Amino acid sequence: MEISPALRYFFKKLERKSEELRQVHLLEKDLKKTVPFDEVERFARSIMTQNIFIYTVGVNGKRESTILTKAMFSINKVVRIYYSTSFDESQQGFLRLRPDVDQQLILVERLHGFRPKPELLYASKDECHVIRFFVNWLLRRIDWDKTKIDNLDLYKRFVDIERKELEEAIAAEEAEREHHELQRTLDKHFGSNNKHKMPSRLRQ
Repeated sequence: MEISPALRYFFKKLERKSEELRQVHLLEKDLKKTVPFDEVERFARSIMTQNIFIYTVGVNGKRESTILTKAMFSINKVVRIYYSTSFDESQQGFLRLRPDVDQQLILVERLHGFRPKPELLYASKDECHVIRFFVNWLLRRIDWDKTKIDNLDLYKRFVDIERKELEEAIAAEEAEREHHELQRTLDKHFGSNNKHKMPSRLRQ
């Protein structure tokens, strides 16, 4: 088929519009940056390995204590924690934490019942704020009869790190104190402006 002047005009218009749409798409893609979620996911996967128990609604519809390993899941940038696993689908429920690229936020949503619709509980672009909200949510549900903090492996490691940091801080303070004591002694005997009288091995 012959490319007539009308078709040539039409395709030129198509080219121009196609390029405009491509540029808009690239701009939108550039504006929608990846939402940081690694720290939230790392935190969730870490506490899942510990003997932490929370109160949930069990399959029989009654309150029971469940270890986090069974109640919590983390996969493909989505963290789920079930607070109800009843056989009655209308009573099933879980908390969902996920990054939302369109809104550039991390969302904490509650989904409950059959074919649940998400209920927004909290949203922030800051991972630390989301973790704080999540921790407070967990603390209200922990079974303290079964959860013994001294038996948690990560807590033992945390205590060791805290002790080492404290020991290092005390040692640094002691070294600083000894340095100032030595300086005062030298200043007292030799004067702060008479370093040339000081033995060479003691000069600063």
